[in-house]
Amino acid sequence: MCNVQKIGICGATTTAMLAIILLAFIICSVSAVDDANQLILSSKDCTLTEPVYGHKFDFNNLRSDLAHVVESEYNDIFEFNVCSNLTHTCNNENNVAACLKKQGKEYVLGRQQELHYRNGKMYLNYTSGAKCENGTGNYQLIVRLICDYTMDVSPLRVTPYAEDACTFYAEYETPSACLPIPDAMQSNSCSVRYTNTGDSFDLLPLSENNYRTTNRQGSFFIINVCKPVLYGESAMCPPGSSICLYDPKTTDLKNRFINFGNVQSQPTIKDGQLLLRHESSTPCAGNSSANYTSIIYFYCDKSVRNSHPEFMGPDQDGCTYRFSFSTPLACKTVKPCSAVTSGHELLDLSPLSGHGPHKLTKDGKTYTVGVCASAGTPCLANGGACYDQNGQSTELGNFNSQLRFNQSDSPYLLYEGGGKCDSSDRLWSTKIEFVCANNATKDNGGAKSNGATTDAVQIIEDSNCQLLIQYQTPHACRQQIRCKGKVYVDSSDGSGSNSEELVDLTPLINANENYQAIVDPKSKAAQQLPKDTKFFLNVCRPLVPKYQLGCAGGSGACMAKMSSAGAPEEEHSLGFPLIQLMPINRTAAELIYLKGDPCPTDKSMNLSTKIHFSCNMRAGRGQPVLSSIDDCNYHFDWDTSVICPPHECTFSEDTCEIVQDEAGMRFNFKNASFATDGKIEIEYKKQKLLLNVCGAHRRAMTDYSQDLVNLFFTHDLPGCGKEGKMNVQMRLICSNKNENSTTITEDTQCSLLYVQRTPSICQFLGLSVPQDEGSGSTTSTPSPATTTSTSSTTTSTTSITPTAIMGIILSVTFFVACLGMFAFSPSRRQRVRRFFRRSNSAVRYSRVQSNEEANLLLEPNGEFTESDDDMLL
Repeated sequence: MCNVQKIGICGATTTAMLAIILLAFIICSVSAVDDANQLILSSKDCTLTEPVYGHKFDFNNLRSDLAHVVESEYNDIFEFNVCSNLTHTCNNENNVAACLKKQGKEYVLGRQQELHYRNGKMYLNYTSGAKCENGTGNYQLIVRLICDYTMDVSPLRVTPYAEDACTFYAEYETPSACLPIPDAMQSNSCSVRYTNTGDSFDLLPLSENNYRTTNRQGSFFIINVCKPVLYGESAMCPPGSSICLYDPKTTDLKNRFINFGNVQSQPTIKDGQLLLRHESSTPCAGNSSANYTSIIYFYCDKSVRNSHPEFMGPDQDGCTYRFSFSTPLACKTVKPCSAVTSGHELLDLSPLSGHGPHKLTKDGKTYTVGVCASAGTPCLANGGACYDQNGQSTELGNFNSQLRFNQSDSPYLLYEGGGKCDSSDRLWSTKIEFVCANNATKDNGGAKSNGATTDAVQIIEDSNCQLLIQYQTPHACRQQIRCKGKVYVDSSDGSGSNSEELVDLTPLINANENYQAIVDPKSKAAQQLPKDTKFFLNVCRPLVPKYQLGCAGGSGACMAKMSSAGAPEEEHSLGFPLIQLMPINRTAAELIYLKGDPCPTDKSMNLSTKIHFSCNMRAGRGQPVLSSIDDCNYHFDWDTSVICPPHECTFSEDTCEIVQDEAGMRFNFKNASFATDGKIEIEYKKQKLLLNVCGAHRRAMTDYSQDLVNLFFTHDLPGCGKEGKMNVQMRLICSNKNENSTTITEDTQCSLLYVQRTPSICQFLGLSVPQDEGSGSTTSTPSPATTTSTSSTTTSTTSITPTAIMGIILSVTFFVACLGMFAFSPSRRQRVRRFFRRSNSAVRYSRVQSNEEANLLLEPNGEFTESDDDMLL
């Protein structure tokens, strides 16, 4: 029996017992619900019936008569077949499904294959491979089947891997992994003309990825532009939908995705505003007589490098939802047959227009194709391509000079409006993909004249009402590699599923200046270097040529000893940007530069560079720091806010401030140079309107990838639309300019996009004021504001009674017994792990450990582990 002095101890013991029992009960319940909601299937006949909508996925059409062949970044050759074995031997063995050719040897990666499905994710697992050389298991190949509605010339890619890896990962982008597009919504284009001479806005390049934007209420909108949402894990949107609401809290996976807008591939211009209007077949919850409608407004912003949509808000009845999308694709271009890449590099293909029409022959048809110009006879006057068969000509699209970029950032032309293709009244179109062809890229198949590479044009495919042509030319060669990649993050909703997000470091590409690395003179790495050694780097592109910096042209990193006059000398190339960015998780990525100058300590090797990028919201753009030197490899750490996901700040109604607690920063609108006591004057219907930024129900989101803060709220305005309400989105962009623009759209409800470029927001984002707008030269500055938290710890000594000990033992026994239920189930064990790893964030970013070469495999041997194999798939 407890006396008065021991009541606290007994109470604490009882509370602990109850807490442990309750915790065990919750875990049992959560895991039971999760197991019931898992959609996990497998098949040996290469077909699967989609468990939510009933669509049958059939991958037998991917079977090859010979093999699918893909070369890795390390020049190893992977050969595999889908739904069948290879028709040739591998290491003198027959009946092999996957084979690796590496350094003159052949390795069996799999003798069997099985198709797997998990919550929208599909992959082929090639098993029973040969014994791995490192002795830890057998070779294995995993091929992820990724939805892609387009016809890409190179749909296969091998994920980088370690030198001694046993498990390899590849990606196969194919329409076979997609839900079908309704016939009425089929289209190979997504453009609208804004002049009578053929100039048009083309939004099709935005279809390369799904986009996620929060509704600021715990759910997310999954959006694709011009195409349906790309089906995949945690992207199981209804067939034909381009916009759907994903509610991770809904326990039934079949009811997690709600169609908020069907696919729309015909943009319109209304009152000068470019938009896509998506009508849904889902009845509106607020008005059963109407369906949901979503409208995306596209705004010109030539400086944006990481474009994505933002949710502006709904109408009052909750049936119409509005989104903004700032992108260079909404800007009017002037120079024909040229375009600016995402890295602000001008790609000019106009010289190809003077080469004259190209004559190609295939399957008894003679094709005539022009580039940014009329194809001439036998095509019509405005025809860009046509084919002649038995004296009859068929138009394949009208020519234009608008250069575009596809999913892999490769340039292409799209000719539309050709002759009638089939009974569905679809029209022919022609897509010309331009591929870099030069001596450095081993010509890629182009012809040569006196050792120099010349153009090569060939037909790739003629189906689905579209002619696909590949044009290999030196004019298509660009300096930089792809600086973005997809990563699968673990949702902390207990579902056991992952969602796809894009890691994009394009904003760090600098076309005007190089980055100089910090070298701590007291570090171990500095002790290995001659005095006055400096390092110059750029991101995903070669160094910007600078006077006296004499590293080999095309180098991505350079080491130089500085003379007494401050000039670089004794330069050494530390590698070339040959391999695209490799995301580790949502907040980390690595970049490798290979094949630099011969290593001074080992002439058989070449110098190389590895840059590890990590999220730091206080770092701004950040700066590389030399962390270590490992034989011939130089390692740099780079803290940057660019890789950080959007962060929701708090808004103080009392002080009219945005507060970023994690970075310890505040921004006060009452003191802002562009506002007067928190109010902004705008023009509406030729009258002055005072917009009050201060008030309740404000939501603020940082977007470090675009150097801006978004602020969302509503403003009462009688006469604005039908409801007298205005949805407001403010984009506060770090800039060396003080300028603003206002765009108001009116429908059932007004929407206002207010863009304010200002130096005053830069410090809040950890940035210094850009020296040259749009050059990518924004640098970081140390944050002058710091947040200090002080915590007090109280230590007490108590005695524990035998009753308390017995209670604890019983509680722990019950807890362990509950956990024992999951001991033989990997999926249940994963549920328990997730329960303990949950945080307050909407998404938890699980880390996949890196290794020396690939930075993607958890264990040195490349084998799966229970906690991270799904993150790699």
